[in-house]
Amino acid sequence: MGRRRKQTVDYFPHFVSTDSRTKFILEQSWGNDGYAFWFKLLELLGRSEGHYYDCSETANEKYFVALMKLDKDTIGEILEVLADLGNIDKKLWDERKIIWCQSLVDNLQDVYSKRTVSAPKKPFTEPTDEEVPTLPTEENLSKDKLKKQDRSPKLGVKSKKAGSLNAEQQALFEKFYAAYPKKVDRATAEKAWAKIEPTPNEVMTEKIIQAVESSKKYDSRFRERQFIPNPASWLNAKAYLNEYPQEGGSYGGFKEDCGGTNTGGFKPSNFGK
Repeated sequence: MGRRRKQTVDYFPHFVSTDSRTKFILEQSWGNDGYAFWFKLLELLGRSEGHYYDCSETANEKYFVALMKLDKDTIGEILEVLADLGNIDKKLWDERKIIWCQSLVDNLQDVYSKRTVSAPKKPFTEPTDEEVPTLPTEENLSKDKLKKQDRSPKLGVKSKKAGSLNAEQQALFEKFYAAYPKKVDRATAEKAWAKIEPTPNEVMTEKIIQAVESSKKYDSRFRERQFIPNPASWLNAKAYLNEYPQEGGSYGGFKEDCGGTNTGGFKPSNFGK
């Protein structure tokens, strides 16, 4: 009997950081209870199937209160702050009382790349057109036939794969890839580059490369190859927006915005800069 295909993790490292905005905000309002709440929450999401927690279920809510050892009102206040900061998905929390941190999942890609099961997706999201099955009606069959005909190469027209980079973006990506110290899973890295908004130009590409150089100096993960994030994970986490204190020895911060604009690099427990 094969092993169960799980979507949980057994551990995550807790890197030391000289600065953690999320931690300081929670400590300012709730002292050590705020600090403990944050890391208990990370542990809970890590061991929860699908990396989310549903507080709308009575049993789950009771367990959550018991785990945090705080009253419901205080727990609600802390979660609202985390939602406003972007640490947890605000819409899922406000509408469904579900705790989901997109950056946690994004930055566990190294873990899931070694598994036969893919990383979980955000719950209750609308399926894409590719995920919605279509019944084989006569009209659809005709459309499929036309699509197959359109796939035949046309004279003088080069085929382009979906999501591939144009010539300009390919050249800019090459500059980034040459500067990044870990060269693995290039195809996924190109897809991650294609998703960057706004689309990188020469100036932005240089800033991204400068961020790579800063990471080499100030992000402790870059000191050993085994801990360096894959280029796709680094780009997806928007780690090029990280800010580092001008001194060595700092992790550099996993910016706490989960799914927001300030997501950073990951070894997941140290969210928040």
